[in-house]
Amino acid sequence: MMFTSLILAPLFVKAETLRVVSSEFPPYSFTDDHRLSQGIAVDLVKQLLDELNLQVPIEIYPWARAYEISQRKANTLIFLIARSPEREAHFKWVGPLIDFNVRLFRLKFRSNIAPAQLSDLKQYKVGSLIQDIKGQYLRKQGIPTIEYASEQTGILMLVRGYIDLMPAEINSFRYRVNQLGFDMADFEVALPLHEISRPLYLAFQKDTPDELVVRFRDALTELTATH
Repeated sequence: MMFTSLILAPLFVKAETLRVVSSEFPPYSFTDDHRLSQGIAVDLVKQLLDELNLQVPIEIYPWARAYEISQRKANTLIFLIARSPEREAHFKWVGPLIDFNVRLFRLKFRSNIAPAQLSDLKQYKVGSLIQDIKGQYLRKQGIPTIEYASEQTGILMLVRGYIDLMPAEINSFRYRVNQLGFDMADFEVALPLHEISRPLYLAFQKDTPDELVVRFRDALTELTATH
């Protein structure tokens, strides 16, 4: 009854003024061969929009572009985004959507790459996605990174020896490895990154009206309670 009342109450935003963006992050969010948005997280957000009686397309971009779009105008919703002190004031946070388990990967045969702790990473070539929380975290720890525009590119750089280590969410890394035609058995975890293995969020651009944020937050709470 509570949720029914929630979705029947007028939503103080027109669908045409709302923008929803995400990044290529399979299996959670990605575009298929027909450029349609797909993925575990996309399905959840589609359910959320349906419950709020909003017909809004979900736009999928490379991460750096999705992040830039998310900061342009009010009523722009982004997912999946890590919540960090540096980003806190730039968004109004709706809530967590999926877990985020980050590891540093290496090629299995390169057993000489054996960091025991973060400080050991300074002696290796470590990759990172542009504008991504994983690279930001590593650089904040004093570890330089070699940036790339997509995690597919990062995997290719890892295979070809341009980088020694690559930070990635474990399920997404496995999906991309398979899509590129490689064998997951040829890779292994060199070091977990527990400090940034926290849920990924939905968040609105900082000038979005609070009533819209609250409406989405309440709907998300109801939706996740049923999953």
